[in-house]
Amino acid sequence: MTNIDRRTSKTKKAIYQAFLQLLNTKGYEATTVQDIIDLADVGRSTFYCHYESKELLLDELCRYLFHHLFEREQAISTEDYLAHLFLHFQKNQNHITSLLFSKNDYFLRQLQRELEHHVYPMLVDDLKEAHPSLPASYLQHLVVTNFIETLTWWLKKGQDFTVQEVVQFYLDLLTPKI
Repeated sequence: MTNIDRRTSKTKKAIYQAFLQLLNTKGYEATTVQDIIDLADVGRSTFYCHYESKELLLDELCRYLFHHLFEREQAISTEDYLAHLFLHFQKNQNHITSLLFSKNDYFLRQLQRELEHHVYPMLVDDLKEAHPSLPASYLQHLVVTNFIETLTWWLKKGQDFTVQEVVQFYLDLLTPKI
């Protein structure tokens, strides 16, 4: 790695860390590029050399977080995978939970897309069996919105419950045992 590569990496890390810190203290909407460059101690032109806007910085943050979050080993059970997702949000509250709680539109759209791609296919067969008269698009919406609402509830008010209990709440709601 050359000195230029190291400098670039160090600068991007400083911008990224400043952005995360500001998300937690000010929220996304109130954070400006000026806030980011002040906290990261970089120049405006340096910021724009790496990111065209704070929206593209948010996009990179989401891609990075979701890439690691939704990676899945093939042999892992549905319950264990869902527990992994819930625990990731709990452990990274200082990174991503502020975006979840702030109902940031871009973040939620990206999260919904990932849930549609990764979680819904795991549950679709059981859902169709439990709710044969419901359209697939509605079932997909149910999986995604209930995941986000269950996660939000657990992180805000449900801390007395274990991750396994919360996963079971979520699954029981979607496919009740009759």
